[in-house]
Amino acid sequence: MPTFYDSNGKSYILSEQIGRGGEGTVFACPNDFKLVAKIYHEPITDEKAEKLRWMADNQNDRLLKVAAWIVDTLHETPNGKVAGFLMPNVKAKEIHELYSLKSRRVYFPDATWQFLVHTSANLARAFYNLHKSEHVMGDVNHGNCVVLADGTVKLIDCDSYSIKKGDSRYVCEVGVGTHLAPELQGKNLRDAERLETHDNFGLAVIIFQLLFLGRHPFAGIYLGAEDKSIEDCIRELRFAYGSDAKLRQVKQPPGTLSLSQVSPRIALMLERAFLTELRPEPHEWIEALEDLSNNLK
Repeated sequence: MPTFYDSNGKSYILSEQIGRGGEGTVFACPNDFKLVAKIYHEPITDEKAEKLRWMADNQNDRLLKVAAWIVDTLHETPNGKVAGFLMPNVKAKEIHELYSLKSRRVYFPDATWQFLVHTSANLARAFYNLHKSEHVMGDVNHGNCVVLADGTVKLIDCDSYSIKKGDSRYVCEVGVGTHLAPELQGKNLRDAERLETHDNFGLAVIIFQLLFLGRHPFAGIYLGAEDKSIEDCIRELRFAYGSDAKLRQVKQPPGTLSLSQVSPRIALMLERAFLTELRPEPHEWIEALEDLSNNLK
């Protein structure tokens, strides 16, 4: 069983694997069940190690409230090279398990539409707190946001974020095309500056998916001759549910909710999010979703 050491030389014997991704494996921590450990499959760069150390040294209550933030680095030997990190143990379901109808019946059987509105507001709160610390998620997607049973949302995979450090920034090099803003589609993400407005696009996509029964805002029916991917439609601003969708040669799929079934305020915000670069910020979503929740009948 492998043994790793935190920055103070405390040992952790990692035995129970609880998750595995392309970049690393997550283990339970028998020393402290409130924590889990992520160990990278391959050695990381010096810059990545420095980023993890900085994140651990600059954790705060605001970030720990909304994210599985790095709380310490892990090393193969005391004071050795960084091999992974410790983070809070978040027992929750990925957000797509809530907005997908099939999995919602299994994991959130009592969820009402009001619960979806409540969760959407909590998602916006998580982004609000992240941005208040001047960090950017960058890689917004349905796997990086998880939901607890009460609708609380936590942000995970924090080691990939674009992290503000004084006048400089540690970069985010990855992204999922279905949640990338139009101006980032097809770009080399390693060279692209990730901004809050890009996060705001991805945030709006997930809010839409929560409110519209798992549908993607750009997964419409294209009225042209050739096929269009979701990424194509994002780049070309073909929002399938917008008031001018036909002018953009797209229409929403049959049997789906329309913008008229949310409040006029949220309908306008969705059009702003997907058709302009003046995208609603998290605090705007919090206010609008709370207003919607308070006026449901």
